[in-house]
Amino acid sequence: MVWISLVLFSLSIFAKELPKFLTKHPLDSLRFVSLDGRYAYVQKKQGVLGLISSFRSEDFLSESSQSDFLVKDSRFKRRLIIEVIPEHQREYNLAKNHKIKVVDWGKTQLKDIGVGRGARLHLDDEWITFYDTIDKTINIQNILTQKKFMIRLPAKTSPFFQPEIEMVSSDTVVYSDVNEKGTVALIQYNLITQKSNILYKSSQSGTRLELCQAKGYMGIGEFPYDDISRNSKIMQIQISSSTNLAGFTTAYSSTDSDLGNMVCTDQSIYFIKTFTHLKKINFKSTDVVKLDLKTTQVQILSEMNTVNQILSMDGRILIPFRGEFFVIEGSSNITDDKLKAPVRSTEELPLEI
Repeated sequence: MVWISLVLFSLSIFAKELPKFLTKHPLDSLRFVSLDGRYAYVQKKQGVLGLISSFRSEDFLSESSQSDFLVKDSRFKRRLIIEVIPEHQREYNLAKNHKIKVVDWGKTQLKDIGVGRGARLHLDDEWITFYDTIDKTINIQNILTQKKFMIRLPAKTSPFFQPEIEMVSSDTVVYSDVNEKGTVALIQYNLITQKSNILYKSSQSGTRLELCQAKGYMGIGEFPYDDISRNSKIMQIQISSSTNLAGFTTAYSSTDSDLGNMVCTDQSIYFIKTFTHLKKINFKSTDVVKLDLKTTQVQILSEMNTVNQILSMDGRILIPFRGEFFVIEGSSNITDDKLKAPVRSTEELPLEI
């Protein structure tokens, strides 16, 4: 039986053929490249991460030959996270910790942070959060001052559960948690007073929360796990200096079991929507859509039918698909060898004397 949501009738059909992402670096070794192509972090050989910039290459991180690397940025573009995945091809363990390091944007000098998964940068890249899957602790650390905080989740939390974590101020953290019945909730926690309150609790079990931030708001997505049929929802909370997160508005709601994988931008949220669902074989037809937060209209951006991931890389939004990358937003061709001067605001220019 094919399950088709009534929400489709309100969708804006905008999909067109997406351009392929073209770069001078082999895609299988590329771990991060800046929007202008000036800086590329590349796994040049097994267990070795290097930086390629201005026609020069420098190997700066060497791990065991079975290690792989995740390189992640944030919207503030001051630092990058490097997660070292140990025994990548030998140990298939969804709950194993990664080594977490930080490097300044376009640089190679590393700073060791700790071990965990799902590391994120926050607040002008001065703070970092990550989850230790063994100790079941959310770790919050100031990169400049080394100040550290810890939130311990209940001992009975599933070893495969990983909380979503966002910081809205230097003393306020928002994270997801789940109870023994499989009901997910969003928690606001004050690092100074160590007091918490529930911002949102789902009315259905078998779902997960996704969090992402852009200028002035935090996006909250509730999506079902892969083999469970549940409703999907995207909400937003306005963020102000008062860190009062009491109210949220629903920007999108559907009876479809959407995949989610949200990417927040200042005016929109991109995510993977389910269009048809063959329940007997659990096959979903999925594509990328764009949710306009002002109008709540949804635009279809791809026609691939089997999209399962969206990547954000220095403002460029990509779809990995069958060994290639397709560009939803941002420049698609950075194969030009001509060096471009970095864009600088007038506030950064030196005064003439």
